[in-house]
Amino acid sequence: MMVNRWFHPPKLHTPAHGKTRRVGWLELFYDLIYVAAIIQLGNGLSANYGEMKYGAFLVFAGLFVPMWLTWTSYTFYSNRFVVDDLLHRVMVFIQMFGIAGMAIGVGDVFQNDTVTFVACYTVVRVMLVLIYLRTWLQETAARELSRRYVIYFGVGALCWGVSLLFPAPWSYVLWAIALVVDFAASLSRQSRVLTGRHPPDVSHMIERYGLLTIIVLGESFVKVISSVAEHGFSGDYVLMGMLGLAVTFSLWWIYFDDVADSRIRDTPLAAYIWVYTHLPLTIGITGVGVAVKKVVVELDPFEPEGAKYRILLCGALGLTLLCVAVIDAVTARRSSEMADQTRVRIRAGAGALVLLVAPAGAMMDGWVFVGLIASVCVVQVLFDLSMAPMVDPEDAHHDTQLLPRTLAVGEEPPAAEEPQTRRFDIGDAVRKGTPSELKRDFYFHLMEGSWAQFFGVMFVAYIITNVVFASLFLLEPEGVSGMGTESFLDAFSFSVQTLTTIGYGAMSPTSAYAHTVMIVEAAIGLLGVAFATGLLFAKASRPRSSVLFSDVVLIHTYDGEPTLSFRAGNARGNEVVEASMNVAVLRDMVTPEGHTMRRLHDLKLHRRRTPVFTLSWTVMHTIDEDSPLYNVTAETAAECIFSIIVTMTGHDSTYAQTVHARKLYLPQDMRWDHRFVDVISTAEDGRLLVDYTKFHQTLPMEPAE
Repeated sequence: MMVNRWFHPPKLHTPAHGKTRRVGWLELFYDLIYVAAIIQLGNGLSANYGEMKYGAFLVFAGLFVPMWLTWTSYTFYSNRFVVDDLLHRVMVFIQMFGIAGMAIGVGDVFQNDTVTFVACYTVVRVMLVLIYLRTWLQETAARELSRRYVIYFGVGALCWGVSLLFPAPWSYVLWAIALVVDFAASLSRQSRVLTGRHPPDVSHMIERYGLLTIIVLGESFVKVISSVAEHGFSGDYVLMGMLGLAVTFSLWWIYFDDVADSRIRDTPLAAYIWVYTHLPLTIGITGVGVAVKKVVVELDPFEPEGAKYRILLCGALGLTLLCVAVIDAVTARRSSEMADQTRVRIRAGAGALVLLVAPAGAMMDGWVFVGLIASVCVVQVLFDLSMAPMVDPEDAHHDTQLLPRTLAVGEEPPAAEEPQTRRFDIGDAVRKGTPSELKRDFYFHLMEGSWAQFFGVMFVAYIITNVVFASLFLLEPEGVSGMGTESFLDAFSFSVQTLTTIGYGAMSPTSAYAHTVMIVEAAIGLLGVAFATGLLFAKASRPRSSVLFSDVVLIHTYDGEPTLSFRAGNARGNEVVEASMNVAVLRDMVTPEGHTMRRLHDLKLHRRRTPVFTLSWTVMHTIDEDSPLYNVTAETAAECIFSIIVTMTGHDSTYAQTVHARKLYLPQDMRWDHRFVDVISTAEDGRLLVDYTKFHQTLPMEPAE
């Protein structure tokens, strides 16, 4: 529908299937001013952290709250209402001027001059009030919601403006009141009721917060690249810069594969927790960017120093990971094969580990400390890959569609490519929408995974456990006799001795604190050894069959009747007693009512059981009038047969346990009028010879005379 570019009233956007809101050009342009604003916030923290230390971070976080609130308030307005005329653009541009003024005034705030920042913030909030006031006058569908925002945001803007007339600490009191009122505009009970009547467009909201996250992540690149360019392209800066950027890359991966790709649960307050946890999350990510720059410039790769910057990096990163854990608690991961509670524990545990490593980093070389922090982040990425190895194409965020190439005069269009049928296995099925409590747990994941995954997880758990307890021992290094007070390696070695109950005797606990940590670690070590040993034996003792099935299934004449056959062989050659074979065909059938259904039909075999399965077994099924394959031809097989499923069970005399094997045949695996090449012959010494090199080979049937 065409609208007047000079003036048109705001229109309420109601999310519906197929009507998701797209991010507009004005929104993207609006975000650009926040690139500069967030860089200025980071520069303020970077410039004042060395002198003010933790006070600088508190000022930085305090300034970030109103800055984030202006972005969120406008984002939710543009999410709910559609308007893009001259008046609206002018009011948004005035907001952008105000945000630019806030960014300019950030440096003054660190020097206790808040006039510029507060005055510009007041202008931004007043313009937002006018935007909602206009909507209240012109859009009747959401008038009650607009009126509520006009009142709340108006009171908040008034408090900020009046605070300019009062000195500290009274101005701080007015700021706190204004922020409480602004947050209450969305979080109060009546506001939540109105939000239920006029819900936001969730997909648009997720995309907008993803764009903000990219902005704050980009600060790390700006600061690292500018620092390396300023100090020269030396090996030390490159090493620390690469380790620091590995943290940034991991945070991007964690956010966009986890937070942005998860579904917000349909539980009370879940959406509000998701939104407002992004405030400390973005504060943490921005702090990580500043810390990475300081680490690159200030931290000597081969000296244990720079305590304040280590604490900044660990504190900001720990805050980020803990916020991700909170968001994970109210979201469900798409296409995940592991329970959602597992990822919450992993994120929270990683955040706690990073915070604990901060004091221990004083005893590490710079590159070891940053490498350890980067390793914690990389492990999070590997965990994401293992818990959600498949991607649902329907959930892809970006679909690329290429325009067709214009053909030259007289040029023939290219021939259509033949569709390629992809082989699959039943175990490769993608499970979508599985309840979290029924998904795989960590024990199941280790049992089903490869040996490399098992030993990798055990090694990582072993290292992390010892790092944690080494850090705990270093909180009171005098509590362990014989341990260097500034040696992380000694603390790590003592932790290994305690965890594994080695105890060489050179180091021992002497204080109550060290004894307590030792008791806890010894108990965890015993439980960990029991768990790992039990898992190792359970995994190693699982029987695995060595049944080899032929690659093809044959349809040929046998004893004058059409017969389906395939071949199975015991490649290991041990005794599998009382082996039984079951074969079923999965095909589409049309019911008398006209419904198409996919059904399993058992095939009657010539011989379903064998007392001893040691060599080779040719399984056959006669295709008679009672067979589900009756009247199936080579031309119609692909249309009516979906697959042929084969299962075999038997008692393995070596393991003294039941083993099983299965095989799936597709229509393209069916070969007509062929027979198998013989694989059993007699060796020169008189023993039977099974030649598995010919196991899958077939020959055309000779025509009957």
